[in-house]
Amino acid sequence: MARAGRAFWTDVTRRASWLLVAALVACSRGPSGASGSASASASASAPAAEPASTPTPTPTFAPVPAGEARRSTVARLEADPSLLPHLPALRDHFGVGAKGPFLVQHVELAEGRVAVLVARVDESDPIALAFDRDQLLWTKPRPVAGILSPVNGLTLTARPDGGAVVFAWVAPLHLVAARMWADDGNPFGDFELFAPDACDALSAAYGPGVGWLAVCTGAQGTHAQRMREDATIAWGHAGAALGATSRSGPASIAFDTSTSLMLLEQVPAVGGDRLLAYRYDLDGQPLWAAPVDLGTDLGPRPTRPPRIDAHVIREGLVRVERPQGVAGRGAARTTEVTATGEVRFP
Repeated sequence: MARAGRAFWTDVTRRASWLLVAALVACSRGPSGASGSASASASASAPAAEPASTPTPTPTFAPVPAGEARRSTVARLEADPSLLPHLPALRDHFGVGAKGPFLVQHVELAEGRVAVLVARVDESDPIALAFDRDQLLWTKPRPVAGILSPVNGLTLTARPDGGAVVFAWVAPLHLVAARMWADDGNPFGDFELFAPDACDALSAAYGPGVGWLAVCTGAQGTHAQRMREDATIAWGHAGAALGATSRSGPASIAFDTSTSLMLLEQVPAVGGDRLLAYRYDLDGQPLWAAPVDLGTDLGPRPTRPPRIDAHVIREGLVRVERPQGVAGRGAARTTEVTATGEVRFP
């Protein structure tokens, strides 16, 4: 596995340099392959050079939406409408009579395509698929094959070129790693991100121009790593301590502007878990003096802290869906937090 992608990107650079040299040499030669330093008389007697062919343009892709995968749990594969056209591939993987529940992650790719990661409720037997409406583009029945097991916390995100990424916690190595595929499903590379002490829950998100943020929460606090779009890591091999300094539920990531991000975590407190928001720049430096308290959700405390449903409404404004309600806030079922730390209960 290439550490921070150095080996892969060095190879790409070498190939690109070789192609550039070849192109320059070709441009310096005439139709017969003679060097461009030939005499003027020879050039005059030679036939006119044919116009250079137009190079094939590099494919461009529509911007990929920022954020995390949309997660859901379905009792049956047929319960997710987006999966219906691709049931044959899923039944081949799980078995015709496979029973749920299943964990499903959806991410939007470039050009309106979608990637999904489907696994059993204990995260076993995962499969990744990409499709364009009814057209199945590719499948990965063993998305983490070849990585030292057990591999936990698989988390799906997009790539800027229309491909997809799976992040995972490689427990025996105490390592967060990423596996990437290009838009056609071909392997792009495996990358090491950082080595936190523990990773009870893994979250990951992609931001255009920013790259990826992977976040681990655990008993000793929250640690994170940013990987740039060129697959280099931004915060060193150990990552950076962000968010809660003690145990919390899974972190939710929101790129609220092109130069900042918010982390939202539920942390234990007297009277019930409290939802806290933290805000950082792209170097992992805090933009608020202290976390912002968004209050306590109503209802009984779940056995396992749920993932927080947070998304960016517009630049500098993040909305959190809280279907159980918020203590002391009447009928409020959503909370909004601004870039300045103002909290609203619309």
